[in-house]
Amino acid sequence: MDFFTIGVLLFTLLFLLLLGIPVGFALGLAGVASILTIGPTFLIQIPLTIIKSFSDVVLIAIPLFILMGEILYRGKVGHQLFDTANAWLGRLRGGTGMSAVFAFTFFAAIVGSSMASVLTIGKIAIPEMEQKGYSKQLTYGLTAVGGSLGILIPPSIPLIIYASLTDVSPGQVFIAGFLPGFLIAALLAAWVSWAAPKTSDLPQFSLKKAGCATLRSIPDLLLPIVILGGIYAGIYTPTEAAAIGVIYALILTMLVRRTISFRDLPTVLSDSLKSNAMLLTIVLGALIFGSALTLIGLPQMLAEATQEAAMPQWAIMLLFAAIWLVMGCFLEVISIILITVPVFFPIAEAAGINPIWFGIFMVINMEMSVITPPVGMNLFAIKSILPNEPLSTITHAALPSLIVLLLGLIALWFFPGLALYLVQN
Repeated sequence: MDFFTIGVLLFTLLFLLLLGIPVGFALGLAGVASILTIGPTFLIQIPLTIIKSFSDVVLIAIPLFILMGEILYRGKVGHQLFDTANAWLGRLRGGTGMSAVFAFTFFAAIVGSSMASVLTIGKIAIPEMEQKGYSKQLTYGLTAVGGSLGILIPPSIPLIIYASLTDVSPGQVFIAGFLPGFLIAALLAAWVSWAAPKTSDLPQFSLKKAGCATLRSIPDLLLPIVILGGIYAGIYTPTEAAAIGVIYALILTMLVRRTISFRDLPTVLSDSLKSNAMLLTIVLGALIFGSALTLIGLPQMLAEATQEAAMPQWAIMLLFAAIWLVMGCFLEVISIILITVPVFFPIAEAAGINPIWFGIFMVINMEMSVITPPVGMNLFAIKSILPNEPLSTITHAALPSLIVLLLGLIALWFFPGLALYLVQN
């Protein structure tokens, strides 16, 4: 392995990121620079890797899920979910926060994106929680972690990419994300119930009001059943489910809710195209960066080092978690997955770690990365909702909520059945 080439790779990447170059371009340029130090003839590896990766039909689901999320965001579907949950839970201590947890969890089962979840549910929940006297730590922390469920509870874009990189069944990885996602949601709800301010000014429960709110929400509640139920029943693939989800979302927002008109469609499509272009730029850059790592021989070197050191499984996963935590401070989730999975997955497989469990463990670590500064995307999403609130205040308030994700990670380690039970049964 050439340590000079590794130095070129890392120095170029850090230098470009410090200059403010977009992540996708920084990754791609760093990869090209290091490949050139090996030999210009190896540049042929880049188009071959890109063609091979983009020929995977599973990846077609990603732009479709992004489009569906944009439609639902513009169509304000999250408002109805929050109102329904609040009709049932609003009378309880911390009921507003628990309603937000429910809305985050259910919206996560629709869009597969953490930022979309924060922007949609956070816009409704944050003002409500502030009005009820919730502390900033509880309000921002709940929003940051609740939004992160969007990349764990299926359909999840990071899990789709993981399945594509490792040849693991997307349907099985989706199923595996359910119980860990619901556990983290339950931990959030318990935190809210304990930390919410005590008040005697709680609304009276009305069964009629709650029932009517639930009836109004039935079209929204059916969406994840249509998407995920068809996958698990073997009726259609995740890619086909994404296409069906787009059609359902259009019917829901244009014909049922009438929150989107034909005049809004160009804006929806334009915003979706921008999101897809940004994501695919990151994917391309990360693929080039990954090609450079492979040519340098870093995956093989790490695999041999862990085998020679006879590292136990817990030490390997602790090392991976530490690397993911550091990378999460500087890179976006998709970049981290595309860079590290080709390197880490063979090591985990050789150590006898279940590939489906490994994927869920990785994604919970990625949930932490969307909250850690300075590149925590959920923090910036909260900032866009509260433009007058300093980012430093949001960050300091949200960081303690990482404990919830850490507890979920510990539970997954000691009880691997959280990820594997539904898959095996």
